[in-house]
Parts: sequence; structure tokens; C-alpha cells
Amino acid sequence: MAITELNKDIQDQISDLLKKLQQIEKLRNKDMRILLDKIVRKYGGKVVNK
Repeated sequence: MAITELNKDIQDQISDLLKKLQQIEKLRNKDMRILLDKIVRKYGGKVVNK
């Protein structure tokens, strides 16, 4: 499996997880952005509002 395929798979899993959390916990988009930002900052990234 190529790195890009792995990244795509991981992105899909994160997306599915966030959708489930949103349904179960009634997470708001702002809360999801905060959670994602905490994760990506560990890897030198930053969540950007679009």
C-alpha cells in the first residue's frame, strides 16, 4: 500500500468517525475543528476554515 493510499484510508476513517461522533454526541462543527486541530498540530499542521 502506497503512502498516499494509506493517507486516503486514514482520512476516510477519520471522516467516518467524526460523522458518527457528530450523530452520537451532537458535536458542533466548531467542536470538531477544535478536536481536529489538536490532532494535526502534533504533526505540524493546522486546521483551516473553508
